[in-house]
Amino acid sequence: MSTSLSVLYLSFNEEDIMEKSLDSIHSIADEIIVVDSGSSDSTPDIARNAGAIVFHRELKNWGEQRNWGLIQCQHPWILVIDCDEILSPELIASLTDWKNSKTQGHMPYSFKRVHFFQGRKMKYSGLQNDFVVRLLPKEVRFKELNVHEKVLSKSTGLTGDLFHHTYKNPQHWEQKIKGYAVRQAKDYKSQVSKVGWFHLKVKPSWRFFKHFIIKGGIFDGQQGFSYSLWMYRAVKWRYVEVKKLRLK
Repeated sequence: MSTSLSVLYLSFNEEDIMEKSLDSIHSIADEIIVVDSGSSDSTPDIARNAGAIVFHRELKNWGEQRNWGLIQCQHPWILVIDCDEILSPELIASLTDWKNSKTQGHMPYSFKRVHFFQGRKMKYSGLQNDFVVRLLPKEVRFKELNVHEKVLSKSTGLTGDLFHHTYKNPQHWEQKIKGYAVRQAKDYKSQVSKVGWFHLKVKPSWRFFKHFIIKGGIFDGQQGFSYSLWMYRAVKWRYVEVKKLRLK
């Protein structure tokens, strides 16, 4: 008998990509749970049309939201996917084989995430070895961080890629990075002493150098330079937001 699988999404204004993501999980999902944090577009309707159960819940932080969503899922295994992520045919085949296997075990599973930025598949820039733990036994939980929540557990690898289409346009990307900065500041506030030139100049510059030179962003061409520059801004904006929190 095939293992029943729930698929969990967190959503917010993803009508441009949500349907493609839902199409990619259609053949393996026995249940689709979507936790929407206030979309003003057709994202919830797209999810319902695909057979999803949609919950509306205010976002506190992504880790806490994911963990709440995991509790809503009915099946013993859960695949956690973002709306801007699409399963490759190879990953779909791997998950199908896993569902039909008699030995799933109790350890989470991970697979490689491949990033697309400004229309280009990124081969370097620090994005080349991104493995995410996303196929989980129901009892596993995420660390409740405001940004970059993770499963703190060992995992077994599955073959196939998860395609990540995170960039829509410059305005969307700037809004997204600034939103990350605001949320990350809450995680960093207690970890950082006085914010000064080191945090606002040296650390952002180091991040650019790391992505563009050390991680090979130069070989991703214009997109590699642009991505590295945005990472510079992301670090600087994070510490600007930490300063703002301390003034409140």
